[in-house]
Amino acid sequence: MDKDCEPESVQDVLECVENAGNGVRRASVADIVHRIGDGAFPPLMLVPALAIISPLSAIFGVATLCGLIIATIALQMALGRESLWLPGFILRLSISSRNIDRTVRWFGKPAQLIDRLTGKRLTLLVEPPLTRLWAALCLALALVIPFFELVPMSATIIASAIALFTLAMLARDGLLALAGLGVLAGASWLLWSVVT
Repeated sequence: MDKDCEPESVQDVLECVENAGNGVRRASVADIVHRIGDGAFPPLMLVPALAIISPLSAIFGVATLCGLIIATIALQMALGRESLWLPGFILRLSISSRNIDRTVRWFGKPAQLIDRLTGKRLTLLVEPPLTRLWAALCLALALVIPFFELVPMSATIIASAIALFTLAMLARDGLLALAGLGVLAGASWLLWSVVT
């Protein structure tokens, strides 16, 4: 399997994941990390965020597990690590190639639309050292996902904000980061509505 597909868009990330599942019955997290590259933190966070947004999140525990993976990656990015470390039990987790294909197809048209709307705008907002700030925000959001898994759509809203932040860093589009803050404001309102 070739290494480091170096994604720069949502469609690129989906293609990397799909390629990791080609020719095998199941693809492990290690296969996907190897394919994307262990130094590519934003796309590696984007993959589990997309999984939470997808129908896969209907399986109880998927959102929590993906939140744990995002938190682990985001922490290392916020600390400035150059390559990713994941514990063995996460690297050994796998998904069937059939489910990978279904998820990639499900995101196909939305990914095309998102990529058409993405461009290099307000790049100062998504360049170092601010990338560490976005990573820290993704970490904080990922840590609350397990608490929201039982509240319909709430984990999806949080994952959407994470996806926008990671895509903003990936595509160097600061406008997407601002959009992520807007989604986060909506999630905060939802939290307030639940607790009051």
